[in-house]
Amino acid sequence: MPGGDPCDRGMTSPRTGGAGRGWVVLSAVSVGTFMATLNTSIVNISLPVIAGDFGVGVSEVEWVVISYLLATGTLLLTFGRLGEVAGYRRVYLAGLAVFAAAGALCGLSGGLGSMVLLRALQGVGAAAVQAVGPAIVTAAFPPSRLGRALGVNAMSVSFGLALGPTLGGLVAEWLSWRWIFFLNLPLGLVGLPWSWRVLPRCGRGEGQRFDPAGALLAGGMLLCLLLALAEGGGWGWLSPLTLGLFAAAAALAAAFVLAELRSPQPLFDLRLFAIRAFSAGNASLLVTFVALLSATFLMPFFLQRGQGLSALQAGLLMTPLSLTTLVVSPFSGALSDRIGSRLLASSGLACAALGLLLLTRLDAGSGGLDVVWRLVVIGFGMGLFNSPNQSSILGSVPRLRLGTASGMIAQMRITGQMLGVAASSAILASRLQHHLRELPPEAPRREALILSIHDAFYFAAAVCVLGVAASLVRGRRPGAKG
Repeated sequence: MPGGDPCDRGMTSPRTGGAGRGWVVLSAVSVGTFMATLNTSIVNISLPVIAGDFGVGVSEVEWVVISYLLATGTLLLTFGRLGEVAGYRRVYLAGLAVFAAAGALCGLSGGLGSMVLLRALQGVGAAAVQAVGPAIVTAAFPPSRLGRALGVNAMSVSFGLALGPTLGGLVAEWLSWRWIFFLNLPLGLVGLPWSWRVLPRCGRGEGQRFDPAGALLAGGMLLCLLLALAEGGGWGWLSPLTLGLFAAAAALAAAFVLAELRSPQPLFDLRLFAIRAFSAGNASLLVTFVALLSATFLMPFFLQRGQGLSALQAGLLMTPLSLTTLVVSPFSGALSDRIGSRLLASSGLACAALGLLLLTRLDAGSGGLDVVWRLVVIGFGMGLFNSPNQSSILGSVPRLRLGTASGMIAQMRITGQMLGVAASSAILASRLQHHLRELPPEAPRREALILSIHDAFYFAAAVCVLGVAASLVRGRRPGAKG
């Protein structure tokens, strides 16, 4: 059961070393979580400047982001299992060191090619940090405090997402885009020694062996899937290359399942899907991030091209979404320790669906306050959902499978993000042509753009409703009151 000794071979647990020990461990994990989420949001804002400096176009500079996401998404399940075998502390510290060093080296890049390679290496470090971070937190807290702890950790996610665009814009404007990457070094110099000092010194998992064949099959499957999602819009969703990648992902997935069923020590224990809280929680997490990214990906287009705002103005209007999630997450996490996760998580998704529907009422003349309060509704829903859902998933699995569950949560998040961007891009492209044909010739093009974005928001709201249905079928966590 999660919440016992944080290591297979002892050292100090929160129950034996004082009530504050778990919170000290959480502080170290939160540093890595903050660094990873800040990196994601701060780099995106600097891409136009990097493209201009290197003399490349959008299709080339986007690989600064794609290489990072591919490396991260491909290795999450592998590092989750590796944490169970080699120890969470070892995997986390190695990942944090690689992340900080590779990030700082990106600032010294002399060209796009070297930066893309370094960003991929940084993605490897991010995968290790994100895959085992929630497992470390879960092992350090008893079930009665897990929701509260995960809620506090979620604050570091929201803070990184909220701070990134504004900080990145200021650094790129007043210093240089290179300083956006140099920020990784001081954060790493603080986070790495602190994590080394406070994280429990776990031994290797007794009797646990790593499954290299499963890791290769899972990595190949995820690489093909995520690459198809990332580039399918540009290549064409029905192009031979895109369809070939999807077919390869399906074939590798079938081979992975067969291999795991036969392996005595599988990379991913498929029996976890028989746990209703685990399968329902991950399904609702996947569709939630499909819906969320559909909104956060398209809102900048609405604000800048539909309403004519600057990038900085758009970023400031988007910030309240993450700030609201930051405020709500610790309260929802603490409340889930008392009443369970099902009601809170399901209500949060329903609230997010309502907020997405409200976004369809915006037009070119809507004011900033009209935008902000609708995004606050979505942020409130996400804050209500995230911590209880994560607590439900991690609290449902045996302690020896915390790394697998933690890696799966991160995998669903990044896969949902890429699915959301792919789906919303496809909807925008197809519906834009439809509305241009339907509107009078004298109508401005931005009206067709806004109507197309509304269609994507309707899709995102419908996806959120599916998430509500998935969330409602989860069982009650043992010991929970609701």
